Amino acid sequence: MKDIRVLLADDDLIYCKFVSDILGSEGFLVQVANTVDQAFKALAGNSFQIMLLDMMFPALSDGFQLLDEVHENFPETIILMISGSGQIPDAVTAIKNGAFDFLQKPVPPEQLRLRLRTLAAYIESQRKAEAFAKTAIGMIGSSGAMQQVFDSILRASRYNSPVLITGETGVGKELAAHAIHRLSSHGLKSMVCINCASVPKELFESELFGYEQGAFTGALKNRKGYFEFANENSLFLDEVTELPSSVQAKLLRVISEGEIQKLGGKIQKVNTRIIAASNRDLAPLLESGELREDFFYRLNALQIVIPPLRERKDDIPDLARHFSTDFCNRNNISPKEISFQAMNWLCEQDWRGNARELRSVIERGVIFAKNDHLTVADLLGNDHSSYTPEEKEDTSLHSVVRQFEKSYIEYSLRAHNGNVTHTASALGIDKSNLFKKISHYQINIKEQL
Repeated sequence: MKDIRVLLADDDLIYCKFVSDILGSEGFLVQVANTVDQAFKALAGNSFQIMLLDMMFPALSDGFQLLDEVHENFPETIILMISGSGQIPDAVTAIKNGAFDFLQKPVPPEQLRLRLRTLAAYIESQRKAEAFAKTAIGMIGSSGAMQQVFDSILRASRYNSPVLITGETGVGKELAAHAIHRLSSHGLKSMVCINCASVPKELFESELFGYEQGAFTGALKNRKGYFEFANENSLFLDEVTELPSSVQAKLLRVISEGEIQKLGGKIQKVNTRIIAASNRDLAPLLESGELREDFFYRLNALQIVIPPLRERKDDIPDLARHFSTDFCNRNNISPKEISFQAMNWLCEQDWRGNARELRSVIERGVIFAKNDHLTVADLLGNDHSSYTPEEKEDTSLHSVVRQFEKSYIEYSLRAHNGNVTHTASALGIDKSNLFKKISHYQINIKEQL
């Protein structure tokens, strides 16, 4: 419990001392706020897993006002409302407004200990579940954009609704589909996959739904379709926008009713979870009618948009290191570090082929590497047309720019009392990116307080 932080928001100083001693003896990290301003400053500067909130907090009409604010702005914080009245309507309102539970003052010490121990166990189970989920996702990216993608994957895995994953070629749509499947109730089975762009249009219906013997010339025996193979499983429809309009209409029945009809056969029930993907711009397809609106709206119960790599360059260093390590391990090659200059070059590229192109460049670099680290020349291989070595003057300029960046980060940290969240917001960058820069420049945050 030593890493579980509790914020006690109450204006009763004696009661705060009493509760702090109890929770401290249990190993919780307790911070007290006796005013609304203190409460918000504490929440803005730290991450609290639990908040004990007095319903009659000062400077407010009642504690529900602060409850609403905290619930909206700090949704990960579990809130326990505390009141001296103990009235049932107050408890009901508290729960409806987002409180986890409602306690009546004075809370008996053993009851408080038991309630907090239960919450600690719940928080720990959530942490383990999230850690497992992140491992199971198997995608690399610490940028804010990718964290949103990971959150969407986790949400999608909990339900059986259709999912539509969109994004340019090479961004990792199939990885996201496999992650959703692994975390779902069907995760122990192998997901059934079909690339719609590789199936001849005249065979779509028979491939998806199957056929009975004698349904058409050449149908010499019964054959299962992909939906039947994927019964009680997930079916990944890659490049789903390549489906003919007639097949899209029949898929509506599968999604809405859970029914398929083989060619020449009867209607039968299936329980198939559809995960679809497309690398095309959907708006023109809807406008032209190539993509049916009714099919799109039914398929689009949850859409996950994976941004291109050029819009999340913070992820490039982690991806590059991962691809290098993975390729070296698979080929029994000693690990290769990526030089500072080479990493800068990687981060400057647009990567029109996204992560797939980056992987190829890293693998080429490992193959051409002459030492235990990758240089720009290694990454380019035999193609040096897109790179011109920097002159000494440029290197000097880069040095000055880096020194200025370090100094300005230190200045901003001092201006925000060492608060990384506020500093990142002021600088207009992700907090994860700021941490990387702090680590790179070896900045001691404590010295900036």
